[in-house]
Amino acid sequence: MKWSDLFGESLIEGNARRDSNIYRHVPISELDNKVVAIYFSAHWCGPCQNFTPKLATCYGEVQSELQDRFEIVFVSSDKDDKSFNEYFQTMPWKAIPFSDRDRKTNLSEKFKVDGIPTLVVLSADGALLTPDGCDDIDSKGSNAIRSWLKDEPKSSTVQGEYLWPGVSCNGCQINPLIGERHKCSTCVDYNLCSACHKKKVHEHELTVVPNTLATVSKLVCKDIDVKP
Repeated sequence: MKWSDLFGESLIEGNARRDSNIYRHVPISELDNKVVAIYFSAHWCGPCQNFTPKLATCYGEVQSELQDRFEIVFVSSDKDDKSFNEYFQTMPWKAIPFSDRDRKTNLSEKFKVDGIPTLVVLSADGALLTPDGCDDIDSKGSNAIRSWLKDEPKSSTVQGEYLWPGVSCNGCQINPLIGERHKCSTCVDYNLCSACHKKKVHEHELTVVPNTLATVSKLVCKDIDVKP
């Protein structure tokens, strides 16, 4: 996946003093070869106001060692330009322009964001590392960022693992779902991968669907895309 598919051809960032509403446009290529965390947040949100300084501190702590390998992109849910500008001036990372509301909506829908703050972390090739970056930062601080750079994407596979074409995980959003599939017998099209089943509570009983589909090796031979 290309970063431009998610964010467009450029992002914005503030000036060094963070005291102006005039932003520098930076080419999307600045994200190349980096792990990218997408930060869904807003000035009006109390929990966001509490979390943003913590995230900024962690971001600052790793800049000297990881600045060429990690970046955060702010996706605003603010209600107007003034709120966005005031809030973004507290952030040392990049953002999609506030005026690009359609892109904000598309990103929220793609990653099934149902509340803020939300921090979705993607590997350098666009695979999902975690949809729960906020929890990682709360529990590990800046070591969470270091761990993301060490982790294999959730879309990585072991030879012989099963894939479920057309089926996605309702937890981490990986598509197609890889490996053991846990399906809800009550909800329509509700499935969890094995990792999400272990940590995500669902209101109904989930059952394991027998692995009767093709393996990774067979799908790759047929040139079927196995990335999210």
